Amino acid sequence: MLLSSIKNKNKGKDKGNISMLALFLTIFFAFIFMVCIDLCRIYIARELTKGAADAASLSIAQNLLFFENFDYKNAAEEISSKNKCELVECYLDYDEVVVSMEKKLNFILINKFFPESCTVKSISKTKIIYPWDDYFGFCKNYEFNFE
Repeated sequence: MLLSSIKNKNKGKDKGNISMLALFLTIFFAFIFMVCIDLCRIYIARELTKGAADAASLSIAQNLLFFENFDYKNAAEEISSKNKCELVECYLDYDEVVVSMEKKLNFILINKFFPESCTVKSISKTKIIYPWDDYFGFCKNYEFNFE
């Protein structure tokens, strides 16, 4: 009898508690889902920019190694456009090539908190070792004495 009187007192106050819990859980899981989607976009953009920078760097290095006369910046631009990236920098020296690629991202949630940091940038550096370098030992070193 005592238990039934307690239940009757709280009968009207229990309505809607499950609805509020379901609302808060839905908002929480939607927030977690949006963060996961943004993190996946970062990962995909990182892989795209890294692949584009590596491909451009290796392509330029190969052409330098085989003495092909070409416009290396146009080659890097072509590779970046095929990978949907932007070429930021392309530096060429006798024994190294440095290529930097960038991709702008459209986030779902991160744009709301950090609007200025929506790019992913990758840098690839390739060192060129020519067959006549001392590294392989194919060529002998000679000293010339001029008197």
